[in-house]
Amino acid sequence: MADLRIAWFSPLNPQRNGVSDYSEELLPHLAAHAGIELICGDYTPSNQEIARRFPVRSAAWFLNHHDRFDCAVYQLANSVHHHGYMLPCMERFPGVSVFHDYYLHFLMLGVTALRGDRAALERALAPRYGKRARALSWRLLLCLEDPYSVPMIQPLVRMSRAIVTHSECARRLIQSENPASPISLIPMGMPEPSLAGSRDEIRRRRGLDPDAFVLASVSTLSHTKRIEAVLDAVGRVRARRPGTRLTLLILGGGRLGERARAAIARNGLEDAVRITGWTGAGAYLEFLAASDAVIDLRYPSGAETSASLLRAISCGRPAIVSAQGTFLELPGEFTAKIPVDGEETHAVAAAIEEWIDAPARLAAMSAAALAYARTRLRLDSAAAAYAAVIRDAMAAPAPAAVPLATASSALLRMPLASLYKLSRAARLCREYGLADTAGRMLAGLRPRRAQAPLDSRAGV
Repeated sequence: MADLRIAWFSPLNPQRNGVSDYSEELLPHLAAHAGIELICGDYTPSNQEIARRFPVRSAAWFLNHHDRFDCAVYQLANSVHHHGYMLPCMERFPGVSVFHDYYLHFLMLGVTALRGDRAALERALAPRYGKRARALSWRLLLCLEDPYSVPMIQPLVRMSRAIVTHSECARRLIQSENPASPISLIPMGMPEPSLAGSRDEIRRRRGLDPDAFVLASVSTLSHTKRIEAVLDAVGRVRARRPGTRLTLLILGGGRLGERARAAIARNGLEDAVRITGWTGAGAYLEFLAASDAVIDLRYPSGAETSASLLRAISCGRPAIVSAQGTFLELPGEFTAKIPVDGEETHAVAAAIEEWIDAPARLAAMSAAALAYARTRLRLDSAAAAYAAVIRDAMAAPAPAAVPLATASSALLRMPLASLYKLSRAARLCREYGLADTAGRMLAGLRPRRAQAPLDSRAGV
């Protein structure tokens, strides 16, 4: 082990977040370059191998023991529940910030508007929006502004010694506003999957038709992931080819909205759609291996890197993707890029039909996807690149502290927080319908299971 000492901030399983899987897969490789301690939220990691190998600490512990580390690495994505605990540590002890997303609006709204701190929201917007920040903060608080039109990454950039992105798209967007900031592109590594049995055996095990063309949707069920367009495209293919056995496999968690359920009924897809819900890593890989191809449409997007799509590519699956953002960087040898316009459904249907009719071409695309993953998505290469970036960051001057939270009173914050929640609920109703919004809100109110305390290995 090298003498480099790293505090690694990241969600970990059981938190259902693609960054959790990514960190747990990368850490054993990074351990060849550094001594690592994990700083996570208020829960106990469920991956016993990771918990045995790396000390697990709380953010409060880190604030009292930061001087034992050479550098902190913050894995940041667009969720306040999974990443919000990191920001107080970033404010006081800047390190390497790994941005999985460019907009980060839900993270930043979560640490400002959700807590009723409108002044903090205005402060977060000011570096980019200047005099417009005050009016924009109110529009965001009242959910009158589409958050996908408001990048909010700038305060986090200012809290960073160095920055890592997983795509050229995100790197270019950040660099355009911060030309002096050191920004490195490190492709997101993926392990090569280890599977038991042939595709037909896996299909039998997972209850899938061995003779069907199986298309797996690897996005979540958020309204931005275009699931209705996918359902309409599958319905169009089935209507034009009544003898074709076609299954749409919807992987991952989330609630299928009212409009998506209406699309299933409208297209007569009740027997063609299977929704797995959230699955464990082994089952998820088997569903990918059982598929002929995958689809991942996104619009609007936050220049995020799709870990689920890269996992499918590492399984050798050709992909249908939206022709925008980070997807444009994927080679055409194994992707079909769909313009985000009024012809989206037609284009998806045409791509599906082309692949059904050309199994030899699909096999060649599968081989190209595997070759890309084995050269571009290597975990050992990513770990070595991280170590180099961290060592460079150690030599960089620490930026000045940029506090976000303000000293506004709890009496003022409480009604503003309630106002934001009500406005957010109204927006969700417009996007998902009343019944599904109620279900989402009730799910968020369920009490969490008691967790064993952190710092059981801290010696304090």
